Amino acid sequence: MGHLGGKDIYQELGHKIDNMMFSAPQKQALFDILKHLYSEEEADVVIKMPYSFVSLDRIIKSVGYEKAKIERIIEGLCSKG
Repeated sequence: MGHLGGKDIYQELGHKIDNMMFSAPQKQALFDILKHLYSEEEADVVIKMPYSFVSLDRIIKSVGYEKAKIERIIEGLCSKG
């Protein structure tokens, strides 16, 4: 699955994480770890999700995927903690 934005999706994910309550070093080692932990599809969902706790319906609106697909992706993310 290619990312349409042109920018590396794992760099985008690293920046999303860096904007949370903690800082993440924006280095290749971090991007390599994220690439190992998350598929491009999972990374895309995390990037597009709101920062706060929200309902599944809000996630679906933010991400733009169908409900069944987003449920499958979120289930996979839950198993990763």
